[in-house]
Amino acid sequence: MAAKDAQFTGALSVLSEEVRFRILSLIASKGELTAKAILEEFDFTQPTLSHHMACLAGAGLVNVKRKGRFAYYSVNKVMIDMVASGISSLNNPSKTVTSEKKAKRKEVPVAEEPSEKSKKGKKKKKKDKSKKKKKD
Repeated sequence: MAAKDAQFTGALSVLSEEVRFRILSLIASKGELTAKAILEEFDFTQPTLSHHMACLAGAGLVNVKRKGRFAYYSVNKVMIDMVASGISSLNNPSKTVTSEKKAKRKEVPVAEEPSEKSKKGKKKKKKDKSKKKKKD
């Protein structure tokens, strides 16, 4: 589950950038677009678009299909569904079990303090600090 959590939070991190969310929304509304078609809708350079597309593709939010010199971008519906279900699970937290809770369940209980009976037999001798060494 930790890998899914990392994918989920990674996708949210990428989508937190407004421009990337707008690019993804544009691709979703058109189905499939080339970089040139995307650039026509925005006021930034091709290298900037390449950076944003690399982030979106790296997070698994878009699919990239290459045909010759052109790259066609489409929305990865599986990843979008995963992000959507992750967000919708926040409405019903009682059914959601986080990785942290699972890890706590598997922890081995810490050994308890020894009982009074076992302490009696294993008393440590205290040093007598009242006796001081005499100097010769």
